[in-house]
Amino acid sequence: MKRIMNKISMPVLMLALASCSTNYRMVTRISEDGKIHREVYAQADSAFMAGNRSNNPFLFQLDNEWAVQTLDSCIKVDFFGKKENLNVKVARTVDALGNISFFSPKEKWMLPLAVPQERLEKHFRWFYTYYTYTCDFPEIKDKGPIPMDKYLSKHEQAFLFQGDMSACQGMNGMELKEGLEDVEGKFMAWLYHTQFELSYHVVEHFLQKNGDTTYLPRVRDEKGEIFETDKKRREDWECSPEYVCGLLDKHYDTTDFSALYKANEKEMQQSYDEACITMELFGYQIKFELAMPGKLLSANTVLKENDRLLWKVDAYRLLGEKYVLEAESRTMNVWAFVVTGFLIVLAGYGFMRKNRP
Repeated sequence: MKRIMNKISMPVLMLALASCSTNYRMVTRISEDGKIHREVYAQADSAFMAGNRSNNPFLFQLDNEWAVQTLDSCIKVDFFGKKENLNVKVARTVDALGNISFFSPKEKWMLPLAVPQERLEKHFRWFYTYYTYTCDFPEIKDKGPIPMDKYLSKHEQAFLFQGDMSACQGMNGMELKEGLEDVEGKFMAWLYHTQFELSYHVVEHFLQKNGDTTYLPRVRDEKGEIFETDKKRREDWECSPEYVCGLLDKHYDTTDFSALYKANEKEMQQSYDEACITMELFGYQIKFELAMPGKLLSANTVLKENDRLLWKVDAYRLLGEKYVLEAESRTMNVWAFVVTGFLIVLAGYGFMRKNRP
């Protein structure tokens, strides 16, 4: 996954990650009594299909509350233009208003996509009962050592990752395209700088681990200078520990750093991969489907499929801030109309009797 970053622009990067993504379909149905039924579909391997639950294909833990159903034949699901086969479904129903808890993450780094904060509110208003559902996928906090705000403003982050156009009012298509390219360039610069810092830290660690006293103090002091003189960051987007060792060889006119990498290649790459573990989230996407009771009043999506609202949830949308799904609906209290009508008739009858000569 991390190797995909090499020599590509952000649109191609997003397409490449999407093409090799793991897809989930999450279907949520809310009933009038406040019960929430949830189904999550995935593609499982043969071991899981045979009953080996340790090969859990989901981002969350499968406890005894989940009913697991392996499908006799794959169902083909449209993931926003790309068809994917899914062969296992887990389902669960909860009876709760207020805060809702369905999931526990399988791994800590999976939490932003695996454990949204959900809430259902039900308000009685005599003629109608109103339902408000919110689902907050939290912002990815572990984005590396370089703050994203150093490269992109909050408005630029909202524009790039969640399509927030509020700061683009009055702009035409050409201006939007130019602005998007500018923001994209800033994002890729941040991404490269983040990779540089992580890789540089790995190299520092192995210098220290090997007891180096010749280069380590200078490597620490001259990091900023080395980053600024790195020409590759203007034309490429991958910055691995191996590449940083090459930079250091060139800066200090030696081959000692390349030798360090060759002697510790597996361990250094493993350390780098562990530091970049959050990047694995970009290999997942969720097709979130929601069916609300009664008549839909509002939602912050325009996508629909039959009676269900649709959202696409992926790690990009969680980079700048939390990603919020919202919907509101209402059901008619038929009995309230009947009672009100009866009272009106009864009051009218009483009024006529009172005024009868």
